[in-house]
Amino acid sequence: MPRSESDGSFERGHVVWHDGLFRGSGRPWLVLSDDAHPFHGQEYVVTGLTTTPRDDAIAITDDDWLVGGLPRQSHVSPWFLTTLKHDAIDRGVGMLATNTVETVATAVADYLP
Repeated sequence: MPRSESDGSFERGHVVWHDGLFRGSGRPWLVLSDDAHPFHGQEYVVTGLTTTPRDDAIAITDDDWLVGGLPRQSHVSPWFLTTLKHDAIDRGVGMLATNTVETVATAVADYLP
């Protein structure tokens, strides 16, 4: 998965793989932060993807992928946020369309008072 041409960082819309915040919990994550975020390229605000469909989750379809993809139907959980350090990311797996990322970002904002 290509990273930023300029500095090797992941950009908003990249889907990355992290082997887990806890042992055995590896999963894909959608990068929501951009270069306006402090420490861009070193740390990213991300939201988790899962194969479990939930009422408020956002389904990711084949049409949402600009590059790459995942082997199973996935859903973004906009309430499942964390930060990931660049060095802890195992690899990039794809890039989602801007409108899909904006839909997720709007849903995330709805969870924040």
